[in-house]
Amino acid sequence: MSERTGLPSARPSDAATLVLLRDGVAGLEVWLMRRATTMAFAAGFVVFPGGRAEPGDTSLEHTAAREAAEECGVEVDPGELLPWARWITPEGEPRRYDTRFYVAGLPAGQDAEARGTEAVEAWWSTPARAVADWEARTHLLMPPTAVTLRQLATYATVADVLEAAPPQMPGPLEPELVVDGDRVRIVLPGGVEVVW
Repeated sequence: MSERTGLPSARPSDAATLVLLRDGVAGLEVWLMRRATTMAFAAGFVVFPGGRAEPGDTSLEHTAAREAAEECGVEVDPGELLPWARWITPEGEPRRYDTRFYVAGLPAGQDAEARGTEAVEAWWSTPARAVADWEARTHLLMPPTAVTLRQLATYATVADVLEAAPPQMPGPLEPELVVDGDRVRIVLPGGVEVVW
């Protein structure tokens, strides 16, 4: 039970996300998908490809690569994925994930396309445009997605992002969920608050 929200707190499941990048005409672009409103977790939110680890996955890099193949048809080598961030869903959420974020460039000769039933649409976007759309309430972003896009908006090319990736997966970041009447405040690491 979360002390601040009074809601039951589930144990986080291991998960992985792939931030798939390419150099587009307008600059650095990232592949985004809008989840179906029928999904049990993050329904209607715009996300990167990813999901929960499965028993056959040999590593979380393998999880990220498998999810990318299933959700956008891109085959990436798990050994080529670079660590970027680790986020844990706040306490008080009925579904919680300990998600590792990896970055990778779109492999030569491949392109992404929406596959499966989890996403209702998908597209390439510059990180800055995705953040602007979120701020205009054109679409919804989870805190880790919003923070990652803001970080990526500071880079010009895929090579710049890959060069900036840390040598190891950073320590976990866990936003705090604060329910205040009919409003929900997300307190991000560093004390930054966002009203969702």
